Amino acid sequence: CSARVDIRSGDLYWLAFLHLSCSRTHVPCRDGTGCVAQEYLCDGEKDCADGSDEDGCAQLCNTPGRSHSSYPCGLGSCLNASLVCNGRQDCADGSDEGGNCSVPCQRSCTHLCYPSPQGPRCWCGPGYRLAADGLSCMDIDECTEWGKGACSQTCLNAPGSYSCGCLPGYLLEPDGHTCKLTGPEPKLLVAVQSEVLSYGLRSGHEEVVLATDKDRVVFSLDYDLVERKVFWMDLATESIRWQELSSGKKGTLVKGVRSDCIAVDWLGRNLYWTDGVAGQVLATRLGAAWQGIPEYTVVMDGDLDQPHSLVLQPLAGLMYWSEVGSHSRLMEASMDGSWRHVLLAQGLGWPTALALDLPTQRIFWLDEKLGSVGSARLDGSSVKVLKLHWVQSPFAAAVCEGQLYWSERKTWSVQQVDKASGKNRTVLLKRHGQPHGLQVPSWEPQALLAVLSGTNGCAKSNGGCAQLCLPNP
Repeated sequence: CSARVDIRSGDLYWLAFLHLSCSRTHVPCRDGTGCVAQEYLCDGEKDCADGSDEDGCAQLCNTPGRSHSSYPCGLGSCLNASLVCNGRQDCADGSDEGGNCSVPCQRSCTHLCYPSPQGPRCWCGPGYRLAADGLSCMDIDECTEWGKGACSQTCLNAPGSYSCGCLPGYLLEPDGHTCKLTGPEPKLLVAVQSEVLSYGLRSGHEEVVLATDKDRVVFSLDYDLVERKVFWMDLATESIRWQELSSGKKGTLVKGVRSDCIAVDWLGRNLYWTDGVAGQVLATRLGAAWQGIPEYTVVMDGDLDQPHSLVLQPLAGLMYWSEVGSHSRLMEASMDGSWRHVLLAQGLGWPTALALDLPTQRIFWLDEKLGSVGSARLDGSSVKVLKLHWVQSPFAAAVCEGQLYWSERKTWSVQQVDKASGKNRTVLLKRHGQPHGLQVPSWEPQALLAVLSGTNGCAKSNGGCAQLCLPNP
């Protein structure tokens, strides 16, 4: 069957075969072979295999609510309004000349009045759109309407324009939109079978920084910024182990545990992990040493429905985790297990990989069941979902600057996409072995301030606790 699909608030229509089910944030391609995000429509790039996401876009040159500096030619292209009725046929079909071009402009336009074959019309300059009265121009708030497509971090709207800014410790790139970390090159740590690789995100330089016995698998991993230690889950020995990158010194933190995900609180000096089978989140001190008796505490128990991926926000004393049981959801709680509540419970399939992007205050997830990348603000609002067919079996994820990175077990690869658009996919690494844990260790400038100001209650003298200190914001 076919249907009339409403796209861009009724401004553009096409017939689509409905044997394909698309989420509310996506529309089907005309040939029914895929879905594309609504923001990909008429962006000048063919995202549908049949190019139908770029069909009929001339209608959008002249749609209320859009910037009015272009004129729709009859064959699907747009022409700068200043070239209309100039005595030369600039549109391929000549539709920009003739008609009522000779009628003089006598309208009370706020900005500009141009002749057109349909008679005189008002036009607006860049950064403005024509109001409903057809005469006045309204400022476009690019910061609100374009979201993170305008600026990678901070955005300041101005009449007819906008400007981007960066947080302390970042530098605005020449493109005027992207913020990049200052200081040393950020590096990606990736667990592949029995090794941990370091991958330079600017240079592409690779090196093995950790190697275990060949019969063991480095599963989930995280990094302690303070002591430069890598912690990882060793499934073969059911233990969480560590190694200093500088000296190569190794040790065992705790034994008798199984976990899909571990997370380091480098500020409060604890390590957390999920136990999906038991339905628990547990923690132990980073300085603990295995002496034959498990030294850890159950932080949360009871009504957790197969907790899976776990990420921490030590500066705020908060943790976030996904549950992949009968009802998938994203959860938030204080790092002592209190103040537990649902962050998101709709539109999820199997969110197997989480990542925090603190500069933009968003949480990202990759959904194995739905084949999608999602993100939301840390209060659960402003949810955005992009359906990407190459998301098949994600294990772990990380965000750095403008990119989202994840390990893909099915294709034995580590990939990246633009975190805002989901475009520009790149395969960074491909090895003969499944990649698992993945992290981008970096000192956020805010983290340095937190160390100095002591915003985490457990950061100084272990919070006055004799053993384990769990922060409560």
